[in-house]
Amino acid sequence: MSEKNQSEINKLCQRCIRKCKQPDSIIMLDCPRFQPRPFKSEVLKFEQMDLFDE
Repeated sequence: MSEKNQSEINKLCQRCIRKCKQPDSIIMLDCPRFQPRPFKSEVLKFEQMDLFDE
């Protein structure tokens, strides 16, 4: 699975550490899986262990 460009990812998803990123065209008010980053970083530098990884 290829990485999405940051400009193509929803703003809420940009602040989350999970891999389930939604496109920018989707309007999201809330996400049940939202997990905020514990730090301020532009690039995620570690692999997140995901429950529903394919």
